[in-house]
Amino acid sequence: MTLADRFLDADQELQRRLPSIGDFENEPVVSLEEAAKKLQSLTYLYDYKVVPALNKMRHLRESLTLDEAAAIHLYTMWHQRADSAIAIQLNRALRSGDASHIKRWLSYLKLFVTGLNKLPPKKGTIWRFTRGDITARFQNECIWSGFSSCTGTKSVMTRAFDPCGVYTVFKIECINGKSISNYSERPDQDEVLLMPGTRLRVLDKYYQGDDIHMVYLQEVESQNQLSPYRPSYTSPMNQSYRTDQGLPSPSIQPSKKPEVPQ
Repeated sequence: MTLADRFLDADQELQRRLPSIGDFENEPVVSLEEAAKKLQSLTYLYDYKVVPALNKMRHLRESLTLDEAAAIHLYTMWHQRADSAIAIQLNRALRSGDASHIKRWLSYLKLFVTGLNKLPPKKGTIWRFTRGDITARFQNECIWSGFSSCTGTKSVMTRAFDPCGVYTVFKIECINGKSISNYSERPDQDEVLLMPGTRLRVLDKYYQGDDIHMVYLQEVESQNQLSPYRPSYTSPMNQSYRTDQGLPSPSIQPSKKPEVPQ
């Protein structure tokens, strides 16, 4: 089974800083067509991606508008060149910490987040992984500044493993995940998104064997998250953090740590 590269990009979370998105709260919600045209070099995707996304979501919107549902679907769509996928390019801009890189994404981001905000929060265990052993980066707490694609079904992840590969697997106890399988091009992948600015506490790390390195994480409430409960993201952090650094104590107390299974 093949998973899109967005599921494997945890190694790209360099923790430079959370990006400032400026006056995001007052950004108007526009049509997906208009938002796509603002992406300049990505406008060639319109006929091949935007129109099919709108058509696919026309009869499956629930509480979302057609444009909101299609914006989520567009995020999940496969691209022949993985580097050109919407998810990869959007997350690259968010992780850059450079407002000029994010500016052209504001209209799409507003539509995308507005749709995600209407979905109920998902609590429970989700999974993410990346190639190689990056466990040394995770000591205390970390912030992931992109949209983090995870799966709620462990077997979706393990079926994608190369038997000769080395992997870091993240077992995450989430509290504000967004299940987007109903809007995904691949609903069988049970995709759950963590919002930009999600803060995670390291509960445990261990070597599982068979070249699988485990990191057990607990999501912590964060004032700086692109929160599912707040449509604005106007309070960037001024400091830069890496996953191997401790973070200042949150003003909201984290939930009780779950016991690590033996």
